[in-house]
Amino acid sequence: MKKEDIPSILRRHFPSLNNPELSDTISEKAVFLTIPAGKILMNTGDHIQLIPLVVKGSIKVSRADESGHEVLLYYIHPGESCALTLSSALKQEKSRIKAITQQVTELIGIPSELAYSLGRKYPGWFDFVLTAYADRFQELLSMVDEISFSSLDQRLLKYLREKSELLNTLVLHLSHQEIADDLGTARAVASRLLKQMEHKGMIQLLRGRIRILSLVLPE
Repeated sequence: MKKEDIPSILRRHFPSLNNPELSDTISEKAVFLTIPAGKILMNTGDHIQLIPLVVKGSIKVSRADESGHEVLLYYIHPGESCALTLSSALKQEKSRIKAITQQVTELIGIPSELAYSLGRKYPGWFDFVLTAYADRFQELLSMVDEISFSSLDQRLLKYLREKSELLNTLVLHLSHQEIADDLGTARAVASRLLKQMEHKGMIQLLRGRIRILSLVLPE
């Protein structure tokens, strides 16, 4: 993909940015990137260089504590950006999250200093940022509801189902530790629940992989 293709990509994948002057301004300084799966785009405490507008693929956003334990916050899908990265860029703060690609991901990278100035000039960009905030806030509310009102086995079931749909595969390359980190629990607890699901015929546990058989709770 070439730099001159960015305006047409913005029109196709980000309708709220479909303003010729706005898309031209973005295109002048933005870059189009293709990033392999498993690439860390940002760590907590990093200076924010680029705001990602995802065109294809997905990015996992998580929070980590000082000991390195992580909790999944949300995924960024095509047509979306990262609300927390936008917030930090607009406040000219360092990153408060970790972002890693889940599959080969194509994105438009907007320099953080440009993102700061766009909101002061273009209402369309301001609307885009507000929508990103609202979408991510709703996802975080859903996560709080799940933690408060759903059992861990239900959360694990939902996690595996969403991961399978996101990556469009029935074989997930996931370690028990990664699952435990994403769900905010201990590895031993995640392993026990996974083993229970295997006994019920829902999954098959392989070395470093999980094969999805039927993510439906048996009667």
